[in-house]
Amino acid sequence: MARKKVVRTGGDVREHPRYSLEDAAHILRIPLSTMKAWVRGQSYRSGATGKIRSFTPLIVPASPSQGLLSFYNLAEAHVLRATRERNVPLPNVRRALNYILEELPDTPHPLISYEFSTLGKRVFIEHLGQIINATAHGQTAMRRILEKYLERIERDAKGMPIQLYPMNTHQLAINPQLSSGQPVVKGTRIMAAMLAARRKAGESYDDLVHEYHLTPTQIEQAVAEYATS
Repeated sequence: MARKKVVRTGGDVREHPRYSLEDAAHILRIPLSTMKAWVRGQSYRSGATGKIRSFTPLIVPASPSQGLLSFYNLAEAHVLRATRERNVPLPNVRRALNYILEELPDTPHPLISYEFSTLGKRVFIEHLGQIINATAHGQTAMRRILEKYLERIERDAKGMPIQLYPMNTHQLAINPQLSSGQPVVKGTRIMAAMLAARRKAGESYDDLVHEYHLTPTQIEQAVAEYATS
């Protein structure tokens, strides 16, 4: 993955810019082209008129000048991944997000707020556009998918994310307080990237089990999940 200089600032570590778009795409298993569209916007041809239109970004990066995302940005992308699973067109997502911004004007990151997870997801789904609104079944399916993503976010007392478990993983966790926010083996501070690098270098599972006091299954799954993320 491409690496950029991490900018450290005061305040909430969850707001610190630290992930490149390549990092985020790899960690969350999102195509890089999709991450770029969410963060930088995109031009597209209107099906109705054939005109070229501009799609405004969905995520405001923590450091626009460096193109670096924060942990909160990562969590936002994680939630947006649910709309991609349902193949919701980007303009529809933008329209729904604009509605949420109006409903929760004082929330800097509405998609990952407690208010969104408890009430906002309903209005978000209702305003995704006619593809989702076409049938009650469509809305129900979208709600179930979105809830599946929200369940993989661990929250603090104020309802904001403190830990994220990437989709389709069993051993990986992302915590901005641990290992500079890089994926670790769940319940530890052990970076999955380090385990993967040592396995690639030829070290045996037995050696890693002895050194890190993990089970072979933990190591094998963490390495596989990190490599395929």
